[in-house]
Amino acid sequence: MYELFVLGELMDKPMHGYVLQHVLDKVVGPNRKISWGILYPLIQKLSNQGFIEQTVQDDGGRGRPKKILSLTESGRKRFYELIEEPLPYDQTTDDLFDIKLSNFHHISGQVQVGILEQYKDYLHHLQIHYQDNEDRVNVEPDISPKERGSIHKVLDRRKNNVQIQLNWIKQQLDIIKGGYQNE
Repeated sequence: MYELFVLGELMDKPMHGYVLQHVLDKVVGPNRKISWGILYPLIQKLSNQGFIEQTVQDDGGRGRPKKILSLTESGRKRFYELIEEPLPYDQTTDDLFDIKLSNFHHISGQVQVGILEQYKDYLHHLQIHYQDNEDRVNVEPDISPKERGSIHKVLDRRKNNVQIQLNWIKQQLDIIKGGYQNE
């Protein structure tokens, strides 16, 4: 997930690692912070793999040189490989989708549609999961009526959130597909 983020950001322009961390915080939000202990080893790994190059500038401030990161041609190829990988159905799905979404300006409408369709499938998977849970809660004899009501509130909130996201995905698909027809 973070590899795609770093490569995607460097598709736009060379930048410093500090800026990468700052932008990532904006993309994935305040609840998932990337630490320097994750970011800098990743930068080193990507550099060792030949996906990025590091250039040292003397004017880094605080008496330290500044390392500017830029994408290599093999890094561009790796970016396109990662952007087209299927979305997983796990705790990283939403953040990975957001990272892919933040890179839509680098990819074709056809690839954008594929990513949106994958996320739509994931959301349908969640809908089924929540409905199955609701059905189980309704027939579970060990759940009290008060507890059942509280569980239903949680499931209703989650189902509503998924429906809002599905509506947004449909809207985006209509926009992108409409762009195909106008070409």
